[in-house]
Amino acid sequence: MKNFILTMIMGLSITIVSTYGTELRKGSIILTKLQHRQQVEHSKGPIDSQGKTIQGNILNTPNVILIFSDDMGYSDLPKFGKSEIPTPNIDRLAKEGTLFTDAYVTAPICVASRMGLMTGQNQQRFGIYCNMYGLDKTRLFLRQTLMPATFQEGGYRTALVGKWHLGGNMNLQYKQGGPCDRGFDEFVGIRGGHADFWKGTQIFRENTRFPAPEYLTDLWGSEACAFIDRNHLNPFFLYLAFNAVHAPMHSLDKDREKFLNIKDENRRTYDGMLLAMDRSIGHVLDRLDKKGIADNTIVLFLNDNGGGGSTVQYASHSRNFANNKPLRGNKFDILEGGVRVPMLMRWPKQIPAGEVYGEMVSSTDVYPTLVAAAGLQMPEGQSTDGVNLLPFINGKNTSKPHEWLCWQNRSWIPREKGGPVKPRPKVHNSAIRKGNWKLVRMNEKIASKAPPPAWKLYDLSKDIGEHKDVSKQHRNVVKELGTLFNKWRSSMHPTVE
Repeated sequence: MKNFILTMIMGLSITIVSTYGTELRKGSIILTKLQHRQQVEHSKGPIDSQGKTIQGNILNTPNVILIFSDDMGYSDLPKFGKSEIPTPNIDRLAKEGTLFTDAYVTAPICVASRMGLMTGQNQQRFGIYCNMYGLDKTRLFLRQTLMPATFQEGGYRTALVGKWHLGGNMNLQYKQGGPCDRGFDEFVGIRGGHADFWKGTQIFRENTRFPAPEYLTDLWGSEACAFIDRNHLNPFFLYLAFNAVHAPMHSLDKDREKFLNIKDENRRTYDGMLLAMDRSIGHVLDRLDKKGIADNTIVLFLNDNGGGGSTVQYASHSRNFANNKPLRGNKFDILEGGVRVPMLMRWPKQIPAGEVYGEMVSSTDVYPTLVAAAGLQMPEGQSTDGVNLLPFINGKNTSKPHEWLCWQNRSWIPREKGGPVKPRPKVHNSAIRKGNWKLVRMNEKIASKAPPPAWKLYDLSKDIGEHKDVSKQHRNVVKELGTLFNKWRSSMHPTVE
């Protein structure tokens, strides 16, 4: 890392020699992250009217764009399954980067999964086993240093465009939980879990509410491009969190009409929604090319959990007609269809292009991987369950990033009198995967003294759909994986539900 000189505080000249990304100190002087960024910019040369330097990126560090889709089916991308939806721009990331076949999120539901992504930790460490809201129930999560804050402290300009859902839901928000409280310099989007996609929908810019000037998925692409335009001369971290293809099922006519050969009207709408998201991603990739910064920008794409179901069993806010086949299960499930997600990463000349990586990786790996790529450090004293994936995908480390991964989430069970499923307090589903073995236990009453339900064992190498229980034929595997799971669970925080 280069050393640099910072000058001019209150008319005084100070010299501070530091490694980029660490806290800057001289005697008792501690520079704030804002002073850090501003003074590094001054040291690089003249600044424009918006306070940005007119020279190249600080220390030539990579920009980062993290794209997070919502409730998309595993097989709804042509690169991951048999899909009728053309996604040339997402496909471009696969062609120019690395595709991860066995990527997993930490939960099959929005809030919990996003907590895992933003902290690099299993959210069970905070007592979170489902969507949870309120200052008291999320207090442990609120103490964590999130990914954008680490980049912000390292001198990056940070922004969230799209869905937040980590500071309350819909109109129930808490003051300390907003995006700009957790490391984002800029925010435009929705605070809760879902919203209408139509022009005129009320959205936020920081704390100011205003009507969306266009279809939301298109707007997120426009806002992302505008952020790049304003910040391409300095390092930036952009979290582009689409609320597509989450319900409600709202597609532009021009997009839905491209799928007239699809008989199911709901599926046609879904296809149009995903087409719009791919279009917006394409605008972002094109803007990187136009600004000449594509080679110095990491783009990482993944989905928050499995696709929603297509039957009335799923509540309307989560029923989106996604396709997870041949995986079994949907959003809410700890089966493969609920927690295995598409993941792609592009960083030209730094990671392999057109390659497929088949070992298990986790959304908890995203934080340490991106931080390492930027030459920054993970928060001191904060747990990390993820690993830096760069040595693994570059072939420098031939071991596995994870020998095993665990899940535990509140169970969503059909109502006794019919209707959509709903979460049942302290009734949990659990799973562990090691190698090709997947051990699953459903509907355990964790507050009960009654024996838990029996584990079921699946061999994913022969049964990716998790249909054939082979636990009786492999009791030693059940015992081994059950012991690992219990050890993992004992290290997590009890549920706050």
